[in-house]
Amino acid sequence: MEGDPERFDGVLLNIAQQSGSIDGILDCFFGFLQRKTDFFTGAQDEQAAEQMVLKYYKKHWKAGQKKRLEIQEKNRIADEERKQRAEEKRKKDEEEYQKRQEEMSKKSKIEEVTDEEAAKIKAEKQSKEEGSAASAASAAGAEEGSAEAKAASSAEAAVAAAEAEDKEDGADSKEPPPPGNGGSTDKYTWTQTLGALEVYVNVRPGVKAKQIICDIGTDTLKLGIKGEPLILQGKMHAKVKPDDCMWTLIDNKIVQITIEKFDTMKWWSCVMQGDDEIDTKKIVPENSKLSDLDGETRMTVEKMMYDQRQKALGKPTSDQEKQHDLLEKFKAAHPEMDFSKAKINYGGGGGGGGFNF
Repeated sequence: MEGDPERFDGVLLNIAQQSGSIDGILDCFFGFLQRKTDFFTGAQDEQAAEQMVLKYYKKHWKAGQKKRLEIQEKNRIADEERKQRAEEKRKKDEEEYQKRQEEMSKKSKIEEVTDEEAAKIKAEKQSKEEGSAASAASAAGAEEGSAEAKAASSAEAAVAAAEAEDKEDGADSKEPPPPGNGGSTDKYTWTQTLGALEVYVNVRPGVKAKQIICDIGTDTLKLGIKGEPLILQGKMHAKVKPDDCMWTLIDNKIVQITIEKFDTMKWWSCVMQGDDEIDTKKIVPENSKLSDLDGETRMTVEKMMYDQRQKALGKPTSDQEKQHDLLEKFKAAHPEMDFSKAKINYGGGGGGGGFNF
């Protein structure tokens, strides 16, 4: 066929859509030849028309087979590359998992000492105790220095301790807030918002979802793989909503647990009781997230943030300031009453203890 082979595609596609199948297309086409041409009536014998049909059928059959083989080869190469990448990823994941397991075993390994080393340690401890006793006896017998000198020494020590404490507090305040408002342990990493937590636990690469054991209770969490020791087991930091919690397996190597908090107005310092804790005073929610909250919730969150900052600075919370203002108004309304000798402690304020103005 001379010219562009696709120039009739629009017409043929319309015929194909209306015919509905290959059989319908062929029946329509040969019916057209029979009704409108002499393809059947003008041929000298049946073989001539049949050979003409087979000629073009074989032509396009060969082209189709060639394209089919090209697609098969392309798919084969893609499958091999995909399998190779999957195998490389599997090996890498296993190496990382083994490395983490070795690090965990090193941390939990108990150092053993021989009998000779134990005796040596015991002797050193005993000699230190004897030296301390001798020093105490010498100090008691000497009674050197006056009471004024001792008092000055105590004052200097108190000042030095206070300065050291202030310095430590200053260093702590320079530390950045925890990433994602969460933390990490040797078994998992976690992030949180006021309402929920996301916990990511590394498991053996290649594990299937049906092998995972994940039981979330009101305040307990149990996670592991069937037939293996549990990875997590114990009580959580606070109560949760078990029916709203869920878990999923990511890349057959990480279990992601979504936990909905029961109390949506408190930050968690840890996920499992006994694990490393974060400093919740350093948590600063993003402004964009605060703006997404409704008015009442946003006011509650901002009040909590303000109270946390006040407590960190040793100043009264918003509730304690409110109590103080009410008392001042009461004093102004009752000048005949004498409060000069009254010692007033403003308690409450979200569990932050009392405060004296």
